[in-house]
Amino acid sequence: MTMSRQRSTRIARTLCASLTLLAPLAVSAAAPDPVAGRIALVIGNGAYAAAPLVNPAADARAIAERLREAGFRVTLKTDAPRRELQDAIRGFGDALARDNQAVGVFYYAGHGVQLNWRNFMLPVDARIRRPADIAAQGVDVGLLLDSLGRARNPLNLVILDACRDNPFGRDFRTDDRGLSQLDAPPGTLLAYATAPGNTADDGEGAHGLYTENLLKEMKVPGAPVEDVFKRVRLAVRRASEGAQIPWESTSLEGDFAFVGGSGRDPSREQKEFEADLATWNMLREATTPEPLEDFIRQRPSGKFAELAQYRLDLVLRKRGEKPVHAAPPPPLGPEMCVPIAADGKASPYSGQTASFRPGERYTYRTVDLLAQTETARSTDTVLRIVGDEVLYNDGSKVSDLFGNNVRAPDGKRWTPYQFFINDYALGKRWPTQFIITQPDGTTVGVRFEVRVAGRERITLPAGTFDSYRIEARGFDLASGAQLERTAWVAPERLRGVLAMESLSRKGGTVVSGERVELTDYAAGVPPVIPAAKPSAPAEEKQDGRRWPFSY
Repeated sequence: MTMSRQRSTRIARTLCASLTLLAPLAVSAAAPDPVAGRIALVIGNGAYAAAPLVNPAADARAIAERLREAGFRVTLKTDAPRRELQDAIRGFGDALARDNQAVGVFYYAGHGVQLNWRNFMLPVDARIRRPADIAAQGVDVGLLLDSLGRARNPLNLVILDACRDNPFGRDFRTDDRGLSQLDAPPGTLLAYATAPGNTADDGEGAHGLYTENLLKEMKVPGAPVEDVFKRVRLAVRRASEGAQIPWESTSLEGDFAFVGGSGRDPSREQKEFEADLATWNMLREATTPEPLEDFIRQRPSGKFAELAQYRLDLVLRKRGEKPVHAAPPPPLGPEMCVPIAADGKASPYSGQTASFRPGERYTYRTVDLLAQTETARSTDTVLRIVGDEVLYNDGSKVSDLFGNNVRAPDGKRWTPYQFFINDYALGKRWPTQFIITQPDGTTVGVRFEVRVAGRERITLPAGTFDSYRIEARGFDLASGAQLERTAWVAPERLRGVLAMESLSRKGGTVVSGERVELTDYAAGVPPVIPAAKPSAPAEEKQDGRRWPFSY
């Protein structure tokens, strides 16, 4: 057995032991109060004249049955023409409005297309021969979202298995594949069978690949709905070898499970964190996908799940996977950015995230929000990248590949954590927890709940950026101080954070606050420096400069 396989076996055994230790705790999670009602509309369209589909009707019947088992009042429609589809959607919205504390689920399997950033479901009587026919004969997903908005119920799931290739047969072809990316309305999780701008196969089995896995995960007792879709995404990706990767946009505020309660038991969080931290410290250099997949399936919304997902991406890429990528969202307006290329030209938006590069230079200023005075300026230049660490200046400052702190020049250290992540999407939520070890050896534990709260344009001294706004709420586990963080990132432009505002409260009173913002950025010329492992802590040079981001 090779050293790599021996290490993978040890990781798998330790992971199994760690997760088994915590399994009884998961069963004891407290259930939330029961919802007032559950209402669902399920549609499966397959009997198209030009491009018939095999699975949608069977998929819809199976989903309807699973929802009935979960206590939903279900309306099922198969092979619906346009008028019937529109009436069913309006009736669904009216039912939710009458019982406006209900949970709503809308499921559609069939052909769907995009046109000018709008998504359309196609009824079976549609005859599309030109672009104008799409809006005239299709059913705009906006009709559904408007109905949900008027209902004002607290939680809705919209599931669109509607990304089949070439729904028009020989009559007409469109240049836009799949569905367009949409931002989920308030209180809604919007799920696509594959990433925006891509298509999914109808499948050759009893059900389509996406619905087959969704049916399986919906049965898991107590599984939070966001975990359900994360597990589905992983299973579909692996089964399709990256050719189909489901996608979600969420703005959910509450918890929901198809079967049983999905409430969180705070008493088990610390034990879970300690076990997951120990496991992740072994998995972070894993070279095989299996232990990473097991870890993600067990903790799809865990405090290291985003880091594990990125590691899995790297492992699968080395094994030849060529995953599909989501098409970018609609622009906020005329695109604006600072130049990031060495020649000073702005890069076009690609929808793909950038990475730290040797020679990049970030200059920040820090402002005390209470005194409204500038307190510090710092410049950090990326020296080199070693494994999953980024070294700055003389190597005494270290972050991970996403900008999370690892080590500061004064000797302060952080355990691995996921405040900044690889893959941002509007509405996405994730937890993080870490331990800070001070130079004198004392430790501080910090926990945050993080979410992407918006997409907005931000103007800084360094330029104007189309960015994601990240909001985090947490607390110091020792003192109980409430911590608030708001950060802005433009990961498709540059990996470093654009700005961050930090507030600390005690007893409801703000006791400290600061804003760190980017004043200058340069791509620089990558230095020719041989890669080497970071020096041991005792040998690090202390440059005395302030570490701009401290939690």
